[in-house]
Amino acid sequence: MPLKTISSTTLALALAGGMLLAVPAAPAFAQSEKPSASATDTAATHAHRRHGRFRATPEEHAVLADLRALTRVYLQSNRASELPALYRSVLAKTDNETIRKVANRMLERVGQAPQNPDLEIARLTRQLNDGLAGLPAGG
Repeated sequence: MPLKTISSTTLALALAGGMLLAVPAAPAFAQSEKPSASATDTAATHAHRRHGRFRATPEEHAVLADLRALTRVYLQSNRASELPALYRSVLAKTDNETIRKVANRMLERVGQAPQNPDLEIARLTRQLNDGLAGLPAGG
C-alpha cells in the first residue's frame, strides 16, 4: 500500500476517534425509557412484513400451501386456463388480507402470461443468443 494512502487513512481514523470522544455520553436514565407510542405503533403496523414477504399465521401458511399445491396440479395437468377462476373463487371466499394479496398476485401473474407462447419463446431465444454473442470471450 502506498505511504500516501496509509497516512490519509490514519488521519481519517484519528479524526473519527476524536469526534467520538467529543460527543457527550447519553444520560443513564435515557436508556431505561420506554419507546414512544408512535414508535410502537409504527412497529406494529409493519409487523406482518419481513423482507418483502408476508409473515403469515400457521393457518394462513396452510391455506397458501394448499393454493400453491393446487396451482402446481393445474399447471402439470395442462389446465392453466382454469387458474384465473380458481384465484377468483379464493378471493370471493375470504376477507383475509394475506390470502387476498397472494391470490391477487397469482391472478396478476396468470394475466401476464403471453398470448402466443411460441412467439414469446422465439423472441426470448433470439434475445438470449444476441446476449451470448455480445459477451467477451473468456470473461
